[in-house]
Amino acid sequence: MRVEQLDETVHDPHLPPLWGRSAWNRECDSMPGGGRSRSLQDRTIRESCDKASGFLLSAPHPAQHRIRDVAATSPTEGGGVAFRVPRLFALVALLISTAPASAAPRDELLRVAPPDAALLLIVQNGRDHVETLVQSPFARWLPQSALGKQLLGADLKQARAGIEPLFNALGIKPEELLADVLGDAVAFAYTPSPAEDMKGERAVALIRPRKPETLVKLLAKLNEIQMGSGEVKSVVSKRHRGEEYFERVKPAGGSDFYCFRGGVFAFSGTEPDIQAVIERDKAGEAKPELAAKLAKLGVGESFAVALINPRPFDREVAAKVAKAQPGEKVLLERFQQAWLALDSAAVDLALGADLELGVSIQFQPGKAPAFLKGWLTGPRQNPALWQAIPENALVAFAGRFKASEVLEAISNVAPADGPNTPKSAAEQLLGPVFGKDKLPQILAALGPNWAVWAEPPGTSGFLPVVVAAVQIDSTGPKGKEAARDITRAVGFGFNAARVAYNSSHADQIEIVETEDGDGLITSLVNEKGFPAGLQPSYAFKAGYLVVASSPDAIKRFREPKPGPATGEATLARFSAAASREYLHKNGGELAKFLAAAGHGEEKALRQQFEQVAAMMEVLDRVEVVSRGDANGLRLAARIRFVKPLKK
Repeated sequence: MRVEQLDETVHDPHLPPLWGRSAWNRECDSMPGGGRSRSLQDRTIRESCDKASGFLLSAPHPAQHRIRDVAATSPTEGGGVAFRVPRLFALVALLISTAPASAAPRDELLRVAPPDAALLLIVQNGRDHVETLVQSPFARWLPQSALGKQLLGADLKQARAGIEPLFNALGIKPEELLADVLGDAVAFAYTPSPAEDMKGERAVALIRPRKPETLVKLLAKLNEIQMGSGEVKSVVSKRHRGEEYFERVKPAGGSDFYCFRGGVFAFSGTEPDIQAVIERDKAGEAKPELAAKLAKLGVGESFAVALINPRPFDREVAAKVAKAQPGEKVLLERFQQAWLALDSAAVDLALGADLELGVSIQFQPGKAPAFLKGWLTGPRQNPALWQAIPENALVAFAGRFKASEVLEAISNVAPADGPNTPKSAAEQLLGPVFGKDKLPQILAALGPNWAVWAEPPGTSGFLPVVVAAVQIDSTGPKGKEAARDITRAVGFGFNAARVAYNSSHADQIEIVETEDGDGLITSLVNEKGFPAGLQPSYAFKAGYLVVASSPDAIKRFREPKPGPATGEATLARFSAAASREYLHKNGGELAKFLAAAGHGEEKALRQQFEQVAAMMEVLDRVEVVSRGDANGLRLAARIRFVKPLKK
């Protein structure tokens, strides 16, 4: 065993040289940013050295009482050196002090992250987001709500009590862990094993701490605990391309590896992944490629992101296509075509005044398949029918496409031959109504604006009023003829329903026509057999075919005008506030109606409605929106709570 003489600052001949403050400072002076330099980066580096050395040498400290037992060094296999905890502590802190001070925390982390990982999970600005949330109107309101009292009650206290011993053992508080270690940026990169190499799995965890010395302390404590319990046999210092990293050797075989590079802590179960981190750090990439991908996907500022790289899965997709049965081969081939054109994808969570959960995709420039371009690329236009949908609608859906475009899209991914193609199915279903020769012009006339929504009932009923509206394009050489044929077909359907019902019921349906401006509303009326307020109706109004469960909804319908171009389209909206109010007012009648129809017991249904209303207490509304550009699309659920998540 070799024992080195310690510098005069700490009077113990058994300590390695790095334990002396003056020796420590000499090491700092020898690093980039040490010595007499006065730049901002140099001062930041020197301050890190001073903080770490101050912690290491401050008294009293438990490690100093055990120095004689753990400070010795001994050679290990491969030329490495095995260290006990205090010695390791000093070297790790020395490595952390080389962190650059110029880049944003997330970009510092992405600079050493594997750019070809199949999945990269990123959480950034956690400290700021938590602080903003804690100070928000929502946080002040939640404890006073019924749901908040349930969530923040005994179960939360029990959970806190359960994890408290862990934090006590590590010598750190949860708020300190968030603020100083995890609050800037954390990532986990993963690539599964290829089919031909089951040991080829790759994974690395990355942390960019705000206070490196806190992470040093935490890591040292963890190593000390695990070495004391026998979970870790030793910690070995190793080098790759002249740079130091560490191996945590386990008694039963196998190891963990970690290093500090550019202010980022990297941890992996495989040595090549840590060596790759060192290589990426030495390459000194100015602007991380991964940061550019996040920006293209529109998720660069999101709180949490799962970035997906499709390339590691190309061979697996090709294998599935090769093994596909004839009935599914066309669909899988189309999927493969789209997959190979995909550049990247992401699932993200963004926090502001509202919460937004989204999915984003980006195709390689100019490579999006033709059959997907109109659906998954290009700027979005908000459907005009949102102007006709009342603000207090319980739920609503709207879109912009023609029926002919939908049929064409389905046909592109379905088998082109055989008796059950989408086009042949449409001819069999709608051909007898319109005539097979007229079907193409009928489908072309349906759209592009359409919507379906449910709104609260009027004073005469308890069931929600359901409304559907579709624009009838009467332009073109046969547009007016198509519009007339569609109106006649709907009228035929209403008459057929009336005849079918009257032939099997003692109570009878009558057809009632009501004038509405220049148009006519046709309704099915049965005061004895239908629930109060239910009168299925239709009308051709302002260029739209409108079908509703009440004629009053059709009377309120007004021709929508195109709104301003915002690049964003709302596809769906759910009003939790309106739904909660509806259940409070009509839940009892609705439960009685459903129980009479054989859909459960009235009491149980009432309780279910009350529970649903209570669960929606925290929500105001949820919207599904889409945004697009020349090469991709973002689809997101925007959740608005009863109180903002941000001041």
